[in-house]
Amino acid sequence: IDFTQYTMPRYRVAIHHHLLAAKLEAVERGEIDRLMCFMPPRHGKSELVSKRFPAWYIGRHPEREIISASYGSDLSNDFGRDVRNIVDSQQFKALFPKVNLAQDSQRKDNWHTGADGIYIAAGVSSGITGRGAHVLNIDDPIKDRQMADSQNERDRIWDWYTSTAYPRLMKGAAAIVTMTRWHEDD
Repeated sequence: IDFTQYTMPRYRVAIHHHLLAAKLEAVERGEIDRLMCFMPPRHGKSELVSKRFPAWYIGRHPEREIISASYGSDLSNDFGRDVRNIVDSQQFKALFPKVNLAQDSQRKDNWHTGADGIYIAAGVSSGITGRGAHVLNIDDPIKDRQMADSQNERDRIWDWYTSTAYPRLMKGAAAIVTMTRWHEDD
């Protein structure tokens, strides 16, 4: 919460944000390796889980790898750009002066830290083969109710998770799923 408010002073903290932040801190410490966060739209979950947490995590572990996925590459790329911009901000550099972006890391979907850490943004069902993750962060794998109501879409996402995403986890890695639940099968 302190990192979020420091890097985004306009963020309005509610009681549920403190609980979520505590769970994310436990993920960083290695105490939780599977975390699911379910909240309605517009409740601050993505700001904490998919923007601020990865930046804070990189500050603490710049040598590690993160894969961030969403229902489409546009949303995951937005998250990637936001995380990269936080890591490149003056506020971040004041907290983590030894952590920086690799000089050739300008992309929003695939960038590196100066300590050889990697951040990959991908759409669900896109290729992440050959990549590994200390943190697999999946935010909104299902776009909306229409997608959730489709058995084929739910099966496609589950198949991607079990055959492509989950095997990317490195030893001791964490998987985080953040979403609005639209269907009993979510």
